[in-house]
Amino acid sequence: MELDFDPQVEKQMQRGGIPRGIVELIIRFGERQHRCGIERYAVTRRTIKRIRGYLGPDSGRILERYASLYAITIENRVVTVARNGSPLRRILND
Repeated sequence: MELDFDPQVEKQMQRGGIPRGIVELIIRFGERQHRCGIERYAVTRRTIKRIRGYLGPDSGRILERYASLYAITIENRVVTVARNGSPLRRILND
């Protein structure tokens, strides 16, 4: 799936220090919720396991900083990247 990033989202990601690759991983492996043409991709325990399987077991350090992110897309266009209230740090240590 080819993703298009809204220019405002790219500025937001740059200010927050969120790499584009991390957002692409979240969209590729994250838990998807679909409503009225809007898709939300969130990091869950299953997401962490999938990403570790893809990147390798040492990816926990990379993921720790970004474990609380979610992304919202509309028609393959990323319109929001934000953080949940509580990160999944204890999942990363499992």
